[in-house]
Formats: sequence, structure tokens, C-alpha cells
Amino acid sequence: MTDTTHNKILEVAARIFSEKGYIGTSMREIAEELDITKAALYYHFPSKEAIFSACLTYSLDSIVCALEKLSESENSIWDNLKLMIMGMCNYSTDNPHTFKLFKSIVSQSFDKEIDKKMLHNYFARQQKAVQTMIANGVKRGELRDDIPVNILAPAITGMVHHTTGPKMRQMSNINYTQDEQINYLIKLLKGGFAKQ
Repeated sequence: MTDTTHNKILEVAARIFSEKGYIGTSMREIAEELDITKAALYYHFPSKEAIFSACLTYSLDSIVCALEKLSESENSIWDNLKLMIMGMCNYSTDNPHTFKLFKSIVSQSFDKEIDKKMLHNYFARQQKAVQTMIANGVKRGELRDDIPVNILAPAITGMVHHTTGPKMRQMSNINYTQDEQINYLIKLLKGGFAKQ
């Protein structure tokens, strides 16, 4: 299976799952949307469950691997944070259907139980990568050392997450370019909230 075919199947499936839920989505509908036969779809994925699982794991793995790569880099913490923010901004824009699917799963409004252990493992890897990145910034003297890393990491991740998603941008009337938004967030992260 080529990456293009694999990605196209997952893109279409994520859109249908996000619009119709798990129960309302059929292999026939995914195949028709892709303009292929059900047999061709079954050649790539043995079941609807396999496609659904791949929609989640493929996206989660790409996000977590990118963060792990950043945590191993020699970049400054500020360069890494810029790349992390850019990645979060771009993810929701580049993968709107998968983003919508994750949002409904996390908000527990999706009609299928997911493998919580699998999800927990990805989130644990994500948190470990961010903590490593933050700890490296503390060691290099780029970040303050009077607050524990296990407080700094989720505080930074949470702030970035809640200011980069499309819904929060809309609700908060954030109409800046991506570069402007990233620069404001880095300025806030560097200087804190107290008036200088």
C-alpha cells in the first residue's frame, strides 16, 4: 500500500467518522467516497475497526514522534517551542477532520469507546517528550529553575494547546497571522504575566 493511498483512506475515513460517528459509518460508504470497490478497501484494511484504529494511531504517532524528535534536538527551548506551537497550529488546519474526530473523542461525545490504554500511552509519551524538552531548557539556563518541570511542562503545553486550536481562536477573536500569534506566545512564555 502506498503512503498516498493509506493517507487518502485515513483522510476520508476520518471525515466520515467525524461527521457520522462510528456506528453511522460503513465500509461501503468509505469505499464509495474513495471511488474504489469494497474489496479494494478490504485489501488495505480488514475491517472498519482497523480503519478507525489507524485514523487514531497514525495521527497520534506523527504528533508524538515530532515532539520526541524536538526533545532530542540541540535547539534552544525557544526554537523548540516555536516549532511545537507551529505544529499545533498547523495540525488543526492541515487535518481538520482528524482534529474534529479527536475533539469529539476527548469530549466523550463520540459513539464508540476507544482503547484508553493506547490513548494513555500516547499522551504519556507526549508529556515525557515535552518534559524532556523543558528540562533541557532548565539545564541550559534558558528557563527558570524555581518551578518543577512537571508543573512547567503541562502549563506550557496547556497554554499553547488552548490558544492554537481553531475553536479557541474563533471564540477568543484571535485574528493574527500564525507568525504574530507564535511571537506573542513566545513573548508571554519568556516574560510571564506580570507587568515588566
